[in-house]
Amino acid sequence: MADRTYIWHTGEFYSADAPVLRASNRAFRYGDGLFETIHCYGTEPRYLSLHYQRLLKGMELMDMESPFWLTEKKIYEAIVRLLNKNRFFGSTRVRVSVYREGEGLYTPDDNTVSVVIDSKPLDYSYYSFNSNGLVIDIFPDIRKPINILSSIKSCNSLIYVKAGLFRQTSKLDDCVILNEFGRVAESISSNIFVVKNGEIFTPGVGEGCIPGIMRRVVIDLAQKMGYKVFPDVALNPKVFRTCDEVFLTNAINGIQWVLGMGPNRYFNTISKQLSIELNKKTFSASV
Repeated sequence: MADRTYIWHTGEFYSADAPVLRASNRAFRYGDGLFETIHCYGTEPRYLSLHYQRLLKGMELMDMESPFWLTEKKIYEAIVRLLNKNRFFGSTRVRVSVYREGEGLYTPDDNTVSVVIDSKPLDYSYYSFNSNGLVIDIFPDIRKPINILSSIKSCNSLIYVKAGLFRQTSKLDDCVILNEFGRVAESISSNIFVVKNGEIFTPGVGEGCIPGIMRRVVIDLAQKMGYKVFPDVALNPKVFRTCDEVFLTNAINGIQWVLGMGPNRYFNTISKQLSIELNKKTFSASV
């Protein structure tokens, strides 16, 4: 690991501990920003096109102006240069953050944006399947509303922060977040899948979950492997009492097996198979 690490901020490199953002920054003041978290390996960002398209869609929903230079190629080049500069050549978490530049109070006076890219090496290579399953439970305090903002990976993440604090005090590995109707939406940082009688189910985007990149990849992969997948369902939390498997997906970890929720215990037959094939698909030149 390099002794000194760097970030990329709208075309320039800065020391990772440099004060590059002002106190008036809108992401800091109002959560007026969004981000993508990308798994990179050997300086190559994985599924960048999917991340980039989701980023642009989120910016459009937030009425941000996309500058001419904010292309997929430019983001790719910036990530590769940053990882080379930091000498991070294994699995690395890269975050691309976009924030609105305008001043003003709640109403911005400018919709142009700036971009910050930072990186942090991971303790494992590829997607590491957790042989010790996660223990999770339902976050009971706040329900996630369903609206056009539900699908954005916004810098305003208070519901996930509160769920994270509940997870910590409850000594859990993750929490299930319910939507405003009391149905399953997602977990703190992942999409949720359940398996019953060999069939795979996951909440639809209309249920309030983030449309995860890994969610999309795993759905396509499972279908190609011959599994019957229902990607647009409304899941009653009672499903956790009767299902055979539960697993979580996100862009950094790939697939994470859930061992238990309360008194319920789950297998990992299908989730483990999917994880093996996911690594082959994603890191075919390396695995």
